[in-house]
Amino acid sequence: MASIHSEYQRFLTYLTQRDVHDDVRRLAHLVLNHLQPLAEVGAARRGRSTRLAPLAVAQLAQLPVEQDGEAHVPEAGPALGRLQQLEVGPFRGFMRQETFDLSHDITLVYGANGTGKSSFCEALEVAMLGSISEAQVKRVDQRIYCNNARLRRHVAPVLSARGADQVQTVPPDETEYRFCFIEKNRLDDFARIAARTPSDQRQLIATLFGVDQFSEFVRGFNPSLDQDLMLVGVQASQLAQRRLRLSNSEQTIAAYPQKISVVEGLEHALAQRLFPGLGYQACVDWLLGTQQQQGRLPFVQGQLDAVPPAVHEVTRAQLQALLAEAYRVQGLWQESSGQLAARAGEVSYAKLYEAVLALADGATACPACGTGLAAVSQDPFAKARAGLEQLAQLAALQQQEANHRTQLSEAVRVLWDEMRRVVAAAAYACPAELQAAGLPLLPPSAAGNWLGAWVDGERYAWNALLRVAEIIEQFDAQAREVLAQRGALAQERDRLNQHRLEVEQLRTMRMTADQELAAAHQTVAQFDEANRELIQAVAAEVPLVAHHQRIKAAYDGFLPEIQAYLAALPGVLLQGLGEQACHLYNAFNRADPPGDLLHALWLPVAENGKIEVEFVGEPGVRYDALIVFSEGHIKCLGLAILLAKNIAQGCPVVIFDDVVNAIDDDHRDGIWRTFFEDGLLDGKQVILTSHAEEFLHRIQQELGTRRAVAIKRYKFLPHQGEHELRVDSDPPTKNYVLLAQQALAVDEKREALRQARPALESLTDRLWNWLGRRTDGRIELKLGGPRSPWELNNKCTKLRSAVDRIAAQHAGASDVVAGLTRLLGVGAGSIEWGYLNSGVHDSQRDHEFDRTTVRTIVESVTALDEALAVLLGR
Repeated sequence: MASIHSEYQRFLTYLTQRDVHDDVRRLAHLVLNHLQPLAEVGAARRGRSTRLAPLAVAQLAQLPVEQDGEAHVPEAGPALGRLQQLEVGPFRGFMRQETFDLSHDITLVYGANGTGKSSFCEALEVAMLGSISEAQVKRVDQRIYCNNARLRRHVAPVLSARGADQVQTVPPDETEYRFCFIEKNRLDDFARIAARTPSDQRQLIATLFGVDQFSEFVRGFNPSLDQDLMLVGVQASQLAQRRLRLSNSEQTIAAYPQKISVVEGLEHALAQRLFPGLGYQACVDWLLGTQQQQGRLPFVQGQLDAVPPAVHEVTRAQLQALLAEAYRVQGLWQESSGQLAARAGEVSYAKLYEAVLALADGATACPACGTGLAAVSQDPFAKARAGLEQLAQLAALQQQEANHRTQLSEAVRVLWDEMRRVVAAAAYACPAELQAAGLPLLPPSAAGNWLGAWVDGERYAWNALLRVAEIIEQFDAQAREVLAQRGALAQERDRLNQHRLEVEQLRTMRMTADQELAAAHQTVAQFDEANRELIQAVAAEVPLVAHHQRIKAAYDGFLPEIQAYLAALPGVLLQGLGEQACHLYNAFNRADPPGDLLHALWLPVAENGKIEVEFVGEPGVRYDALIVFSEGHIKCLGLAILLAKNIAQGCPVVIFDDVVNAIDDDHRDGIWRTFFEDGLLDGKQVILTSHAEEFLHRIQQELGTRRAVAIKRYKFLPHQGEHELRVDSDPPTKNYVLLAQQALAVDEKREALRQARPALESLTDRLWNWLGRRTDGRIELKLGGPRSPWELNNKCTKLRSAVDRIAAQHAGASDVVAGLTRLLGVGAGSIEWGYLNSGVHDSQRDHEFDRTTVRTIVESVTALDEALAVLLGR
């Protein structure tokens, strides 16, 4: 209903009352000037800010703070007079112009779906509001939406109203007339959103009052425009970076003495650790050396890099021990050899015995002479075994001699090997002494009798070898001392290397400080000249950045204002409606159990607030209405809120666009009675459209003839293939009393009675209901048989008696009694009462109905209708 444009205009009016910066107002006007393109995009992918930022950059400074008509505040109460007529067409479904008389208190428009009722309401919407909510929801250009699809054009509908003294065209004014419309779609959406998650329910009130599009528009603004503005100049950023480096250079120059002082302190500490009392440079020279003097570290490293002396592990004692071992083994061998030589003759027998025994396996004759073993005087094999047993010691002695010979050979080899090793070591350790000793040559192997040359006689050669071994032994002792000293040198080298690293680190620190000082002096000296063009560009950039900063400030002030306006909108729309909406809701639900009616209703004052209710049956207990209400009750609540707003605004017109069809059948009776019987809409023109024909039939019937005759009816008929709206501007009334009067006027006596019967049924039912609210409502009716219907005459008689007993207490009751009395004055046995009692079905009549009697019946029914209107307080 309410367009984004109209609601935004109200926001601008709200903004005039706020203490905000002028640029905020300028930006608000800028948004108004470009409302349509901005509304097409939202916050996704920064669509809104991307579109708004360039517009603000280009136009903000030129916009005025105030705009024409901005300070307009709507006067209290709408200026709309009484509606007279609507001229519409071609427009939407209308192909030709149609004129609708709207001057009556009640205008009923009915017809099947698709016959054009919506086009009629949209014509009223354009004429009164200037826009169509459905076109905005579908995002269709209104001009195209209003065109007749086949003619592809439209003429703006013209609505006229009578003011104080003349009829004039009603100018569209959304602010004035927006609460005149109550639409079915709003109630459906209200109930549908109520079934969604709490986050979706924030749109509840906005949807009900038709400001949901404005709500979505406000939420489409991005949190800031910063990403789309140049808040810091590009050139200024570059200059700032360079000035940062310049500042760093100045800080480097200032910090140089401190850095050098720290380095000198570290140098002094190192010198004190090396040689207390000696200067740092002297310590460095001692450690690393100079061109004239080798440093301690190079010296130690040189010592460690030299080839370490060899340890030959040669000793005089080792040689003597090996020679003594050879002599000992030789003595053992000689002893065993002598014993074996003494028994040498026995050795041949041993061999012979062994040979004989070798032939013993399977032998039957002497191996020497061939004589059979049975014929020989002595078994050779037995003799051989006995001989071998006797020669066992000889065999052991032979084995001992062989072992000693082997041991002697091995002892001589070991001695030979050690002598060769001593000679080889002497050639390396003391070649002069070796040469002076004149030692005989050692054979290439240990075999043979070579040792005699060394030990025979006075042992000159052997003793010379022992002296050479002593010299080598002394060299080994010196080598061991040198090797022991290398471990200490390695530890010293590691320690000195650590000091060298500290010296290099201090040199690096000093050199880095010196280099940074030189670079800083150069940077400071050359900055202004090197950045002359950049400094000029920054100066030229300052106004542009300031302009963008101004836009940022304006947007940062504008966004909270429009968000605050949206947040407060439900409270503004619902202000003061709680009591009236509660009363209307109970009236709509008058058929519900009394405990289910509302005792109190609290409407939200903020966007995410709840609608809370307190039931008559549970006083003091609040419930969330969207949780405890059924869909039908939620729609009734939405209708109650909208109608309460219409009443609170004092709107002279209320237009129900198919509203009743959004409500379930159980509540329709209570709704139409609230509209037309409770007096809440007295003084308002009511335009009601519906495709529920029975509902409109009931309204016309129960409003009574006096009000029914004042109703203007339009019936939209289905087209017959020409796709052109067909409007019956004077369809027959649905009020039975009026139909009976019309039939009587044209002397249709049977038709008059046919209409009089349902009229009398309806009137007596309403009278009975009234009686039930005043007394117990029980009456006794007589039936002609078990399946016979009760007679209408009997019902009228019983009601007359019941009402007559309390007639003095209620205005109009006596007139009801009089009307029933006159009606019953027609004889109960007359053919007219017979027709009324038997129903309206067709049957053959042998007698004509009496005109006077029929007139009496119709006039009595009319009088009863008028008296009942007084009785019911209409």
